[in-house]
Amino acid sequence: MSRLRERAPRLSVYVAGERVEDPASHPVIRPSVQVISRTYELALQERYRGILTARGLRGDEVNRLVHVEQSVEDLLARAEAQRVLNSAIGNCNHRCTGHDGINALFAVTYEVDQRRGTDYHRRFLAWLEAVQAQDLAVETAMTDVKGNRSLRPSEAVKSNPWSYVHVVERRDDGIVVRGAKMHITGAAVADEILVVPTRALRPEEGDFAVAFAVRPDFKGVHFVASWHPMDVMKRVASELGVEIDYPLPFGHRNNYLIIFDDVFIPRERVFMDGEAEFAGRLVEYFVAHHRAAGGPCKAGFADVILGASALLADANGALKASYVQDRLVEIARHAEVMYATGLAAMVKGWRHPSGAYIPDARLANVAKLEAVEHLKEAVAVAADIAGGIAVNAPSARDLAIPGLGQKVAEAVRANEAYTAEDRLRAARLVQLWTAGPHLVGLVQGGGPPATQWAYLKADLSSRLDDLMRRAAELAGVRRGGAA
Repeated sequence: MSRLRERAPRLSVYVAGERVEDPASHPVIRPSVQVISRTYELALQERYRGILTARGLRGDEVNRLVHVEQSVEDLLARAEAQRVLNSAIGNCNHRCTGHDGINALFAVTYEVDQRRGTDYHRRFLAWLEAVQAQDLAVETAMTDVKGNRSLRPSEAVKSNPWSYVHVVERRDDGIVVRGAKMHITGAAVADEILVVPTRALRPEEGDFAVAFAVRPDFKGVHFVASWHPMDVMKRVASELGVEIDYPLPFGHRNNYLIIFDDVFIPRERVFMDGEAEFAGRLVEYFVAHHRAAGGPCKAGFADVILGASALLADANGALKASYVQDRLVEIARHAEVMYATGLAAMVKGWRHPSGAYIPDARLANVAKLEAVEHLKEAVAVAADIAGGIAVNAPSARDLAIPGLGQKVAEAVRANEAYTAEDRLRAARLVQLWTAGPHLVGLVQGGGPPATQWAYLKADLSSRLDDLMRRAAELAGVRRGGAA
């Protein structure tokens, strides 16, 4: 919080067209600050030692979210950390992409140096040691705005210079970059942002093969917050002083469009510049971590959905109904399937020559697809259990209407063990999951399902002939004239 307030005068952050002078107190942004603060608080609890903490580059204890995983046990701890954080916060923990960017760059900078004789890995280690020593919060900005999706990056920037982040000038002391990234959760309140390519690149697209670390207050970096109906609700509730209408301290999900308007990046903060053949590898390592962790991430969300559904069912007076109990078990099943798929990818992780461990890519892609399918079902079950109050609840201000408010409260109340205010609070939490931004975030975060299908299709293509050969042997079928 103190670091954010110190750099606030140098930040360029906008919400609904208005410049934000103090992000830490802005009603739309403040929940993200509280989310990141909570990740620090939880890491200090003894019961999470070794889960939310690890041994850093210097052998001292560091936050798991800035750690380079160095064993299968590390990967499994990272999976558990993801579920612990999201279950406790009830929202995206905002820092998972930072972890995944750190782990991907650790491996890729090592590879580039081995092949090209560069010193990216040394630079990256120096940056990471400082991050770990200062216990900084890191985000990764991967998704370019892209512009016309039918065009290659080199073609797209001709008509839209913001479509992909790219190098526009190279100097002895650094580079100058231009472009835009989108869907970057919590970026404006992070301490550091890793910027990496969003896709595999061709040899002639070296200007787009750029990776670097930037602080949010660098000159030319601008943040435009996403604007969602939940943001409107949060802002209105804050302005009206009706906390019950949005009682969630950690919010829903706060994302940003980041404009890089000819931003100078010092040489020591540049970790890739022109090595186009390694861009795809970087993306591959990033998504292996991100999608593998997506299973435990969504399992943590399902824990929240399960608890919220049961709480509202109890406030409704329906918790003991057999149908409700069965549906709660259904949510629990979805949670454990998501968790299991992520664990499988971690267990099958492999050691990179740099010493970092990377989850199994095939299982990581399966984990993401399963997370999408199972959390969608969990959300649908929550809507079934909740009833219409999840989206049709009155404002808490209506409970104070002169001469009518008491009658409204009595009408809203159900189970006498809960006040009308408590039932509204429970309904708002379920509303977040059934009518908020999380479902689209679930589907698109870490890459849309089409990208997982593309990976699995290519993977199967490489194995299909051998699988058919085995089947032919088992069945005694001749293929191509062979016995």
